[in-house]
Amino acid sequence: MSGIGGIFNRTSSPIDRQVLTALSTALINRGPDGGSEVYRGSIGMVHRAFHTNEESQRESQPLVSPAGHVLAWDGRLDNREELVRCLSESLDKSASDASIVLTAYLKWGHDFLNRIIGDFVLSLWDPYSQELLLARDPFGTRTIYYSGNSVRFVWSSTLEALLRAGAIDPEVDDEYVAGFLALHPATCRSPYKNISAVEPGHKVTLGTAAATRKERFWNPHRNSEIRYQTDAEYEEHFRHLFREAVRCRLRATGPVWLELSGGLDSSSIACMADDIIDKGEAAGACLDTVSYLEDEATTSYDRKFLSVLAASRGTAGHLFRGNGHWVRFVSPEASFISKPSTSLCVAGSHERLCQMMLNAGARVLLNGIGGDQVLWSIPTASPELADLVFQRRPLRLHKQLQIWSQLLKRPYWQLLWREAACPLLPESLSGRWQSDLAPAPWIERDFVKKTDLQQLLLLPKDPLGYRLPSSRMQARNIFFIISSIATGRYWEHAAYEKTYPFLHRPLVEFLMAIPFEQKLRPGETRSLMRRALKDLVPEKILQRRSKGVVGEAFCRGLDMEWHVLRPMLMNARVSSRGYVNQDALITAVNLARHGKTYDISTLLQTIALEIWLRSLEHHFPRPANVVSQTIRTAGCADGYVSANAPAGNMSISAPCS
Repeated sequence: MSGIGGIFNRTSSPIDRQVLTALSTALINRGPDGGSEVYRGSIGMVHRAFHTNEESQRESQPLVSPAGHVLAWDGRLDNREELVRCLSESLDKSASDASIVLTAYLKWGHDFLNRIIGDFVLSLWDPYSQELLLARDPFGTRTIYYSGNSVRFVWSSTLEALLRAGAIDPEVDDEYVAGFLALHPATCRSPYKNISAVEPGHKVTLGTAAATRKERFWNPHRNSEIRYQTDAEYEEHFRHLFREAVRCRLRATGPVWLELSGGLDSSSIACMADDIIDKGEAAGACLDTVSYLEDEATTSYDRKFLSVLAASRGTAGHLFRGNGHWVRFVSPEASFISKPSTSLCVAGSHERLCQMMLNAGARVLLNGIGGDQVLWSIPTASPELADLVFQRRPLRLHKQLQIWSQLLKRPYWQLLWREAACPLLPESLSGRWQSDLAPAPWIERDFVKKTDLQQLLLLPKDPLGYRLPSSRMQARNIFFIISSIATGRYWEHAAYEKTYPFLHRPLVEFLMAIPFEQKLRPGETRSLMRRALKDLVPEKILQRRSKGVVGEAFCRGLDMEWHVLRPMLMNARVSSRGYVNQDALITAVNLARHGKTYDISTLLQTIALEIWLRSLEHHFPRPANVVSQTIRTAGCADGYVSANAPAGNMSISAPCS
């Protein structure tokens, strides 16, 4: 994906053009296809291009209107045809996405954001209002950060560019760290106290005098409902929207790749994409798949489903076999790591994927994340039972309690309390009965108390204000996955655009507006999806109820990389900062590498946090009384992977030889 950034002097004084150039230079790794800078007195913007389609190859950014509006856009516009029709007096069908967006702003003002469908971030300067606008799509698929005061405001797609060009103090934000260890940090935060993130579905507006304004622009019709007479009508509507979600993501000049697990989500994307391509609905599109396998992991169930799909599609795609080496750590010294991410623990597979996509000329990577949340994969009675309590339907509640009790083999009265009544209590109370909300045993109790980490373990609150409990539950699950994506699941210099068809805005809005019983029925999760795609996806996959387990593969990997990990943990930065109890962490890793525990998610988060802190210490050294002095850490020869080794014209990770 492309890189954008800029500087705005709120005092109306001219910007320092050397700083603007430094910002552009720092974004080169994000955009290898060239770029430019625009300077207009107190405002300056930069754009570094990463082209994925024909329209983007014909544009030059930042765009400047005849009146002096300036736009830097990093995105994929999915409703191009619709917008071109609405703006036909000013545009033609060959217009670039950025041109369409700027024209939409000139016609509709800030309301244009609600009319844009797709993955994007943007910065836009209006010379009439003397205001700067930053905005981010509702699902946070691309990042944009900012830092400023009453004098100067700087923003960038990447944290590294912002820190280096903006000369910003990289002081660690403990609140972010707590959220990171709770698996979903606040989307408005960055790992640094002096840097904020534009939240998904929000805009940030500021001028020369007024305070910075933050406002949500994506507000779906939260209490509107879609009601059809028959199941078939829901199925037809879902299939149409899902087809469009996949089709618009196939608009690429090179082959499009898909991470294929054999699960229902990624398999459905593959089958739908094949059908779209076979019927000529995506001119020139080509789909390839990549699947990750661990032959030694006996608890992984994906292989047989991948075989079923390969037989149906006539191709198995690329198969990555870990051979026990999924876990490979990035070297904190090789290059600066701007933020913690579990990808820092699986650097070898990331590098391999980047290199193979680079060799194939592929720049777009599809992923099935979001399907669990929008189509509901959890076999729980809560949504239906809580709705019945809320709607005061005791007879229907009694009948469904009997059905769910028999199905789940749980007592009637337990279901009534835990699944029907508890969801209606305030979160501070309902959370007390959730036994899985205890912080990891290696996290320091004082840090838990200081940051209220226990509360952070709860799912994010529904920010949209839905009325029905089921809708509130689903909104919270959707915003959990949004927070995971928005903080950056991949490195800032990944050699591809990652996109999620199940987080296509019209599809999400539709699924939030239909009756919950279309998604979840007793004994059948994802009911609507299974029914709607029955003639497209192989039956064995449609009827799949299990999910692949990766814990065993990661445990094996931790054991094989123990010689690298142990020296880090013996002098852990996460411990010296008071986040983690060092002895308890070492005990947990020892248990994990021998397969005796599967609290892998938080464990990998903690290790990623350690790698990031070491990188920050090495590349931004601070006085000894602020952070621990840098100590020598193992280099590439000891098993680390470089986070920034060259491959072609991209900067990606590379394995140690």
